[in-house]
Amino acid sequence: MNKQQLIKVFIADDHPIVLQGVSCVLSNRPDFQVVGTAASGDELTLKMLQARPNVLLMDLNMPGKDFYENIQWVKANAPWVKILAYSSYHSPDLVRSLIHEGASGYLPKTATPTEISDAIHCVFQGEIHVTMVAHAQTDATPATEHANSLPDDFRKRLGLSRREQEILVLISRGLSSQRIGQTLYISKHTVETHRKNILRKLDFNSSTELVKFAVQQRLV
Repeated sequence: MNKQQLIKVFIADDHPIVLQGVSCVLSNRPDFQVVGTAASGDELTLKMLQARPNVLLMDLNMPGKDFYENIQWVKANAPWVKILAYSSYHSPDLVRSLIHEGASGYLPKTATPTEISDAIHCVFQGEIHVTMVAHAQTDATPATEHANSLPDDFRKRLGLSRREQEILVLISRGLSSQRIGQTLYISKHTVETHRKNILRKLDFNSSTELVKFAVQQRLV
């Protein structure tokens, strides 16, 4: 990459200290220009098109639009922007789902300034960058361990893949496994497998708990 070329970065995070700190770190480097910031999904959509960044460093848990909606909005309205998800929440399923939806990378909030810089350079160059942490949970982790490592509902939700969230929404709307399968063009058996995985990951025992959770998370 041309060393004189500035990488224009937009930062979205609802924690002022994080927003200011990361902005300061990047602004002090000669290869970056912070062209805008936002503290919510709605603010992101208002400001980003005018800022025209190369890379969006985006927190997942912000007020306003769901993080998947934010990714979809960026891909539809600013397809040239590389999205680097930046969060204190982490799991292999989450990262796979983010990449599948169109993000170019994932970075934990424990990342050092050098790691942030390297990740931004990586996605700017068109590569996929993923930094995981040693204690990230896996699908093999027992449900009780999931519950301990996911102390709030948003963490639990991030443990679900995009497909699992879609199925959770349809379950909450009262659709049967067969009808969900017809809607998503998958088999009834696959739906029931997903349902079991959702219950395990959320540490729930019934569809009633799933519906309550979906309502609380504003998925329905």
